Order: sequence, then structure tokens, then C-alpha cells
Amino acid sequence: MDAANFEQFLQERIKVNGKAGNLGGGVVSIDRSKSKITVSSEVPFSKRYTFYISM
Repeated sequence: MDAANFEQFLQERIKVNGKAGNLGGGVVSIDRSKSKITVSSEVPFSKRYTFYISM
């Protein structure tokens, strides 16, 4: 799986306010540079949740 596909996967699967694919209007952002993906959030966001959806 390459970084672009994984980035799209995360965008489709991350839930904000109980809705998948809804990144909260800028509350959660996903940035990619070559092989590194960064997920940042303006609200509390569990690293465990990110690990759970990626496995």
C-alpha cells in the first residue's frame, strides 16, 4: 500500500462526531509528504483510534 492510498483510506475512515469521512470542516487534517503521513487535530484525538482503524 502506498502513501497516497493510505491517506485516502484514512480520510474515508476517520470519524468526527460519529460520521466517517467527515473531517469536521478542518478540525482534523491529514497531510502527506512522500512516505510520511501526519494526522493533526484541533480537538482531542486518540492515537489508539488511529492505530485501530489502520490495522
